[in-house]
Amino acid sequence: MSSTQTGGWWLIGSALTGVAPDILKLLSSLLISIPLSIPIPHLQKLNPIYFHIYSISISIYFLTGIFNLKSGFIQLLLDSLITYFICQHYIIPLSQEKDKDGSKKSKAKRMVWGIFAGLLTHLTFNHSKRIIWKIPYETVEITGAQMVLVMKLSTFTWNVYDGHHRSKAELDSYQSITSITKLPSLLEFLSYCFFFPCLLVGPAIPFKDYMNFYSRNNLSSPNRFQDSFKSLILGFGFAGLVGIYGSTWSYEKMLEDQFLNKSWIQRFLHVQIAGFMARSRYYLVWLFAQASVTISGCGYNPITLKSDIGQNIDITKIEFAQNYKGIFDHWNMKTNIWLRETVYKRVSELNIKESDGKVKVKKPGFGSTMATFAASAAWHGPLPAYFFVFLSGGVLQALARSIRRSIRPFFLNSSSTLALKSSYDFLSLILTQTNLNYLVIPFVLLDLKKSYLAYRLLGFYGHLSVGILLIFLWGFGFEKVLIKKLSNSSDLVTKNSINSTTSNTSVENSSKLGITDCMNPNMTVLQ
Repeated sequence: MSSTQTGGWWLIGSALTGVAPDILKLLSSLLISIPLSIPIPHLQKLNPIYFHIYSISISIYFLTGIFNLKSGFIQLLLDSLITYFICQHYIIPLSQEKDKDGSKKSKAKRMVWGIFAGLLTHLTFNHSKRIIWKIPYETVEITGAQMVLVMKLSTFTWNVYDGHHRSKAELDSYQSITSITKLPSLLEFLSYCFFFPCLLVGPAIPFKDYMNFYSRNNLSSPNRFQDSFKSLILGFGFAGLVGIYGSTWSYEKMLEDQFLNKSWIQRFLHVQIAGFMARSRYYLVWLFAQASVTISGCGYNPITLKSDIGQNIDITKIEFAQNYKGIFDHWNMKTNIWLRETVYKRVSELNIKESDGKVKVKKPGFGSTMATFAASAAWHGPLPAYFFVFLSGGVLQALARSIRRSIRPFFLNSSSTLALKSSYDFLSLILTQTNLNYLVIPFVLLDLKKSYLAYRLLGFYGHLSVGILLIFLWGFGFEKVLIKKLSNSSDLVTKNSINSTTSNTSVENSSKLGITDCMNPNMTVLQ
């Protein structure tokens, strides 16, 4: 069948469903991936080479046959080959040379940062082409798959660096397990880069999880069909919601003249539903991708005994989060982990040899946070709307920490009633969700002028609520006053509540990777 005839079928499908042709292609590709993933365990058992070739071939067909992105595929292939070549011929050989002064290690680290910068620059270039040429966002071009590949390749290079240039004492538990001490074959590497269930929308799983996946017998992975079916049905549920109500309850509706006739309460309620509908669009594609990863056997986690490695969202924890960390930790989780492992931690890894011979590693601070937000913004694309959202997210994150330190403990001490605690939790839930739905308006509209108009129609309620709290806690210095009062309290529960924001270590996200992690609980990034 010719490409013209194929394009005609997509246009007919678009006319019947009301879905843009490329979005229809994307959804169809994600759904087709599910049955195509079923034979993977059988191919692995027969011969892993068959599996690698099978996976790469399907990815090539998706990119060049369905989306006609031949040039884009070549770009992704070149990025992959260049990364592999540098690891094979430069980063790894440097570890085999004598390095008394640490110069070889420093050179290898600069190469890793160079790969990271090159990948982001290439991605930014393609993002910029989309903006300059005014390509509609309903059109699927190569940047979607490229964003996933950037995460894979940059993480892979750091894993290789960790496995060849750093001692076990220098690695945290996550880095120790994800480090790569033996370079895979080129075919294995390309199979990882072009693993078709994760090709278009992710998730970008670590190479070690992928290697464990294709080296084990996945025919015995329990419940892979049942778990995949659950994700598929849930994805169809969100697809139905978006199909029926998505156009009615959208942020774009706020720009229509009829919206001016609504009362403030009606506008406020519209934004809350529009925010949920906007998230539902992401939910459905990630659920379809998760279904494919799960049924292939790659999603099975031998540590948690669940099919959660392919999970990129935790919908319940997002929709009922009582703080922004709860949202950011469970939204686009693999991207959050990527930013943490390739930027946030790495910026702070300044090894300082002390007189006693011990190695001291600088803890992540403000510089790491800002570098992480900058990398996240560049990864999404050079649009002012993205930078505005990420900057606002940073302020909200800092404010949430302040509230948790200075106000929350008053509701958690031993004298607090259940009703008081429940009231605080409920108020936190409402404030978090309503401000989130307000904050992300530029992220959806992608235009600051339109976003300003939408904010004005809402009376700038998000800015006002945050501004009042900032002035109260920081401007008037009440944060320090409240913390001082708490520190003088003899209530052990209160004191523990203060310390919990800095001492608790969360391993929840890492368990969904099939690996453990010593993770900074305060590090969250809005994706």
